[in-house]
Amino acid sequence: MSVNPSYCVPFVTNGCTFGGNCSRRHDIFKCSCGRILLEEYRKPHTKGNAHRQALQAIQKSGAQIPKSSSTGSVPRNRAGRSSRRSATAQYAAARQESSSSSPVQEQLVCEHCRRKVDNADYDAHVEGHMQRQRMDDALAELEEAKNDKEGVVVSGRNGIDFGILAGDCTVEIGITITSTLSAVSLNRCRVESSTRKDEHGVKFSARLRGKGRVIPKGATRHLSVVFHPSYAGKYDDNLALVFFDLEKRSTFVITRSVAATVGDAEDHEQLKAKAPYKRRRIFRIDPIGTVVPSMRPPTWSKTPWVDKLLPFYPPERLIKMAFGPPPVVRQAYTNVKKHYMPAVFNENTYAWFFQTLLYLEEHQVKLDLEAYSLSDVELKADYPRYKLLVEGLAENRPSVLVGDFIHVSHHEPPETLNTNRTWYEGRVHKVHENHVTLLFGENFSTYKGTKFDVRFVLNRLPFRRMHQALVNKVNPKRLLFPEQAHIQGVTRVSAKQMEDISPANRLVKEDEEQLETVAAILNQAPGSVPFVVFGPPGTGKTITIVEAMNQILDRDPNARILACAPNNSAADLIAMKLMNRGPSQIYRLNALSRKLDDMDQSLRRFSSINDNLVFAMPDKESLQKFRVVVSTCLSAGVPASLGLERGHFSHIFIDEAGQGKEPELMIPIKSIADDKTNVILAGDNQQLGPIINSSLASSLGLKLSYLARIMQREIYDLAKYKGITIVKLIKNFRSHPDILRFSNEQFYNSELQTCGNVALTHSLVNYEELPKKQFPLMFHSVVGKDEREASSPSFFNIIEATQVKKYCISLITNRKNNIKAEHIGVITPYHAQRCKILDLLHKDVRFRDIKVGSVEEFQGQERRVIIISTVRSNTDYVTSDIRRSLGFVANKSRMNVALTRAQALLIVVGNPTVLSLDPLWRSFLNYIHSRGGWRGKEIDWDPKEPVFSDGSYDATRKSQAEAELEDTIAKLRAMVIQKHEDDGFEIDDEDDEDQDAAAFERPILREAE
Repeated sequence: MSVNPSYCVPFVTNGCTFGGNCSRRHDIFKCSCGRILLEEYRKPHTKGNAHRQALQAIQKSGAQIPKSSSTGSVPRNRAGRSSRRSATAQYAAARQESSSSSPVQEQLVCEHCRRKVDNADYDAHVEGHMQRQRMDDALAELEEAKNDKEGVVVSGRNGIDFGILAGDCTVEIGITITSTLSAVSLNRCRVESSTRKDEHGVKFSARLRGKGRVIPKGATRHLSVVFHPSYAGKYDDNLALVFFDLEKRSTFVITRSVAATVGDAEDHEQLKAKAPYKRRRIFRIDPIGTVVPSMRPPTWSKTPWVDKLLPFYPPERLIKMAFGPPPVVRQAYTNVKKHYMPAVFNENTYAWFFQTLLYLEEHQVKLDLEAYSLSDVELKADYPRYKLLVEGLAENRPSVLVGDFIHVSHHEPPETLNTNRTWYEGRVHKVHENHVTLLFGENFSTYKGTKFDVRFVLNRLPFRRMHQALVNKVNPKRLLFPEQAHIQGVTRVSAKQMEDISPANRLVKEDEEQLETVAAILNQAPGSVPFVVFGPPGTGKTITIVEAMNQILDRDPNARILACAPNNSAADLIAMKLMNRGPSQIYRLNALSRKLDDMDQSLRRFSSINDNLVFAMPDKESLQKFRVVVSTCLSAGVPASLGLERGHFSHIFIDEAGQGKEPELMIPIKSIADDKTNVILAGDNQQLGPIINSSLASSLGLKLSYLARIMQREIYDLAKYKGITIVKLIKNFRSHPDILRFSNEQFYNSELQTCGNVALTHSLVNYEELPKKQFPLMFHSVVGKDEREASSPSFFNIIEATQVKKYCISLITNRKNNIKAEHIGVITPYHAQRCKILDLLHKDVRFRDIKVGSVEEFQGQERRVIIISTVRSNTDYVTSDIRRSLGFVANKSRMNVALTRAQALLIVVGNPTVLSLDPLWRSFLNYIHSRGGWRGKEIDWDPKEPVFSDGSYDATRKSQAEAELEDTIAKLRAMVIQKHEDDGFEIDDEDDEDQDAAAFERPILREAE
């Protein structure tokens, strides 16, 4: 027995969980005859024939007649729609009624999700539930509309998919309509996107083949659905078929979804998901029991450490407070801040503050790593070592380095996974693309077919080094909290001091800011406050600090420099720029776990490498002979641990200082600096910051870099202290003015000046694919599909990958462009997309030198051409958290870095509808559109409207999508309700096929499955 969909059936059966906030009607009752009707019809119904006949039928069947239900708390004389009054009004009334007897509680339990919600947020919270219920109902109604009904069967129940098309010609698919019970007529055929509300949509159209619109009983007619030529992308629409039953004189609707993808079929076949995405099962393994130790990699040389590292284990109470069950976690921020964070942050509480944050960060990294635990896997013998297959190793899921530990134990069923048993500690000796080589202790052995449980163990060495630096007693206020008192009497360098400098790099002489920076560093008194070199993109900050190093070394034979960076690539760059001083002065210090092949061969003679082709540590006597030691910040603790005296280095330079965590930068500073050591920080707080895994540690302050924190202090105000504590480099030598303009305005107060080589920066202003010549920026608007495969959580987008490939081909094959593969860089935020793009490019040897990587991999680098694939294209605005659809893309620092790598040409490929949810991306898209650099799918908002930084564009888009969904439902209902004679429908026996066919060229014909 059908029930009006607007009635709340649970209300009269098991009870409605939504209560007074339900969006469906509660002014109903369930009669003893089984029917559910409006309360106002109770009396006439119970006195009517239908009621009596239904009761008689129940009695004849022997069943017990149920009692009639009432509407309980809903008054019988209440108007039908009164139950739909707003949640705000209902809750306000309830709160007012209870206020006289009891005080207002701080929180209420939501009767839908059982969560505690603040009073002030309760109404909006409940409205959210109601809105989701309305959307669920609407989606269910749309799904029901796809069902065949009244004996009419329409093919393509799961959708009409045109597949992958070239997009250069019209394509037609035929579907069948069969009427099995009675004769029907196809009153209307409507494509949802049609502006005329008929069968002609934006990209799809439909027509019934043959004579007239009547489908006799038992007959089958064919309907043609046509896709019209278009640009690359994914296209979706809905087709509504309105039928009229000629016998029953009733109208009904059957719908079908329609889809087509314009792209490269060969690319789609090559890049399609290898297996359906399935979220990887997580095994949390706690190694309870005995752990049998492993052996140190025999390829490592012994290191004569003097200063031993302490363990620094995280306090158990802190970990339980921060990572306990959900009720505890919700209060973690408040509790940790109250019980484990100092009330005042100064030089006396400095170590306490950051140690707490490091403990939180370490435990989160430990949890993340343990999530990759494996169960029921096999170790392959490669005596005396063993091979362990680790899927996802290539994309650092998990991240494993030489020297890391891995615990293995004989496989146990899930219920006994964390019971007491023996674990064998394996040491990683080599890391390959999809497996690691392990060496165990002498007591370990296995045979073919034996299965193991595997747990990845966090390498705590980096965290221990940071703790060791934090807890030492050296806490100089001039370095940690510099203030006015530390710069008394300090003035800017004079013109003569600048003129006296004879730069090794003659270009420095031509840049006033660079020259002043070098002079200021050179003339700093020993024991000064940290000097900041604020270097926006392309301004030559690394060149500047290397020049300062050279000047210091040339002027002071006793000077010793420790030059650091948060990562190996930035440290290598410094070493390469100092190579001309020779290996007797320059030493590149490397971690034992670093792969030899990761470093440029030209730097090998500046490093210690043993006979096993593995990096080694020098002894104290060897290290102290060098005038410059270059290392990462983490390895910068080595000199002190080898026994070098505090103050051995007169200067400590840290490049890319904004990328490292503050405790990371304290390793070189607090471990080896004395009261005379000068510290120079170079970086840009508008570019990439530290990578923090713990959201709690991040929110408590770990996400703020040392550079950014220092620059917030009063004495680093550029307007007052330029040349004294800080210099901002403003001449950009990298990019075309139009490429730089957006970032310059958004991040650098329009202070940057374009001073690049015009022959280079303007070399592609007439590139044949540019929508507007002389404007070397392009946004290629495309609606693709972001996908995942197997157990990898990383996204890829085949349509965007194809588009990237096409631009690479056009740039390299046209000799007028004078572009080689090494001139092109492709930036994408997802590893899976990187792999897919490389798969396409590596098919042709000409494209194999194109670098494809993440934003982090391009920090500090530049290319003549940069192509960005943004990947994300989730347009399910109704049921998903669409702001999260942006993923890594909606990060200001990443965006700034990505947009400022290009010298002569910048191409961005992405879905504008998704990107425009972020205010900064919306502004960038408006900028390109206003200058004529738009290609592909048209913009669907007004680019002339001002963009608000706090604009809730995601909420607006979601509301718009919900309104469109409700409008679609209303239209479908209207089609059903509309009477036949109002349609203007007339049975036409004339053959209208020729007339319809004249509207388009003869298409390719394919049948739907």
